[in-house]
Amino acid sequence: MTRQQRRGRKSTRGAGSYALFTIVMFAASTSHAQMGSPGGGETQAIAFHPTDPQIIYLGAASGLCKTTKGGLDNWPSVGLASLSPRTVVIDPSDPETVYAGTYEMGVYKTTDGGSSWIRASDGITEPRVRALVVDPNSILYVGTDGGGVFKSPDAGQSWREINRGLIDKTIRALILDPNNPDTLYAGTWHGVYKTVDGGENWSPTTLYDVDVKALAFDPTNPKTIYAATHPRGVFRSDDSGMTWSPGAKPLTEEILTLAVDPKTPANVYAGTRAGVFRSADRGNSFEPAGLRWSNRAWTLVFDSRTDPPTLYYGGEGGVLKTTNGGRWWDVTGPKRR
Repeated sequence: MTRQQRRGRKSTRGAGSYALFTIVMFAASTSHAQMGSPGGGETQAIAFHPTDPQIIYLGAASGLCKTTKGGLDNWPSVGLASLSPRTVVIDPSDPETVYAGTYEMGVYKTTDGGSSWIRASDGITEPRVRALVVDPNSILYVGTDGGGVFKSPDAGQSWREINRGLIDKTIRALILDPNNPDTLYAGTWHGVYKTVDGGENWSPTTLYDVDVKALAFDPTNPKTIYAATHPRGVFRSDDSGMTWSPGAKPLTEEILTLAVDPKTPANVYAGTRAGVFRSADRGNSFEPAGLRWSNRAWTLVFDSRTDPPTLYYGGEGGVLKTTNGGRWWDVTGPKRR
């Protein structure tokens, strides 16, 4: 059934309403199978150009892919074909400069929008990169699998370890306060750590002794932070990490990524090993958001340049997107050859 046909079907009360709901959810949950296999295989990273809405980068099994037509082209590969980038960030002061974190070879950098790449990992002693962020001054931070956090003050030319106070050096998530670039939060096997001096010193928050797999800010209020834990679900802090509260009905699926709607921040999305879930009450409870197949969701990212904001899914099934809270998902990303 096409989207047009679904939109045109009239609903009725009672059993008819239930039947319509079932049809719509079934179509959403199987759209990738009906429309063909999307997205160049497994996708773990998505990054949006800060000023050009037509440019999007994907870190996929086929390498780093780039669209300059808002996803309407075939997302050609622009390098790193054998490295499967896990995280991609664009320098906000120079969007032609892009950094890609890989799991075996550290960080790579391009200064020409992907036409050429150099390895930019001098000083990173643990090449398995899990997280990568860049601040407004082009200062970079990398979270690694076992080596802790590294910092580069010179656009990736050199790096140094900044692990003072970090008991756990397995960094699963790293986020930067958009209002204060010296404040960062790190998700680890043993909870959430915080620094207020650019990583020179780290302190544990009150969310500790739990495996934290993902972190996300409320885009409208960075004092509100969400942490995805396993197996205790999503926690929320409304005071910059001083205190944390669990959801009233914890999501029991293993959560791998979080995203908060920039226009309606009460809507929080969790990507799991069993699809995508949505909360309409700031993480207190979750319901399925359409994608209910077994492929894990590695990343969920909102494109706030669009109205309404577009939520992108990247995972084992490739890349999909939705503008209506997950009621329908459209296939995008590079097509498998």
